[in-house]
Amino acid sequence: MRLFGKKKDPKMNQEQVLKSMENLRKTVDDIGKRSQVLQNKAQNEMKEALQRKKQGDKNGALICLKRKKLYETEIGKLEGARMNLEQQLFAIEGASMNKNIFDSLKTSNQVLKQVHGDMKIEDVDKLKDEMEEQQEMLNELNEAISAPIGMMGTVDDDELMNELDELEAKEYETGMLDLDAPVINKNQPVQVAEPVQKKEANDLDDLYNDLQM
Repeated sequence: MRLFGKKKDPKMNQEQVLKSMENLRKTVDDIGKRSQVLQNKAQNEMKEALQRKKQGDKNGALICLKRKKLYETEIGKLEGARMNLEQQLFAIEGASMNKNIFDSLKTSNQVLKQVHGDMKIEDVDKLKDEMEEQQEMLNELNEAISAPIGMMGTVDDDELMNELDELEAKEYETGMLDLDAPVINKNQPVQVAEPVQKKEANDLDDLYNDLQM
């Protein structure tokens, strides 16, 4: 008599589980083979009973039918047992699959714990803050590098435009600026106006030539 409860059954390892499943499958196959043999015997007894009846051997026919009935009863028992074993086999296969799934989940959970072991939310926030600071510093460096150097950095574009407008208004008032004059391209030579006296002489020569004709 045990004083401290029922003794726990020892746990089966994966190899033992597979061995048990293999034995169940073999037993199911053996039952199937035995059931087939009895079915053949039952059919033979039925044929024998018909043959004896034709021969007028009524008692012999009845004996064959009784043996057939015994075979069929045994077949029913075997089929019931095979059904129970197949259910057990199915249950063990399902339990084994669940165990494999559980072990896989457990292993993956341990891996996640190890991966996240050195990571803390505080460290992640700190890293993000440092990255933002570095980005701000980079933006400031880019602005400093692209800023004008020397006097160009202190020149105000609005002031320059105001000075240009004042100069344009002043030259216009003094008649120095011709707004309708064409713009001279620096790359093209400047055409000098022909003297007035030379132009008049050329006109007289053309008129004289016309009269001679």
